[in-house]
Amino acid sequence: TMFYDFAVTIPANTTKASPMEEKVWLSHGIIHRVAVEFPPGCAKLAHMTICDGLHQVWPTNPDGSFASDSHTIMFDEFYPMEQAPYTLTLTAWNLDDSYPHTITVRFGLLPRWTLIPFKVMRGVTKLLGGG
Repeated sequence: TMFYDFAVTIPANTTKASPMEEKVWLSHGIIHRVAVEFPPGCAKLAHMTICDGLHQVWPTNPDGSFASDSHTIMFDEFYPMEQAPYTLTLTAWNLDDSYPHTITVRFGLLPRWTLIPFKVMRGVTKLLGGG
């Protein structure tokens, strides 16, 4: 299992029209877990989306963004990162006029074979001399 952790500090008054963009480098595998952590004080003023190239992957709806306060948005996923470059872009903005905010994004990646139990069990059965 590979886990990646990226902290993005967004200055005050960073608009949606002119957001911060940070490219993050992952490795070959399947993203199986995503977590977006908003510490206390964000007050739903700091926003983030996650894109693969020009396509917004999370949240799924193109007009949506993650925003929260004292909460980690966490979900299971099956998103292949199997063709180089293994990069995503974190796009963030901060409507707070006084304070910067740091959003932490975490990705869990596993090899495809660990996420497909039937295929693995078939291989184990063959190894044990079964059909």
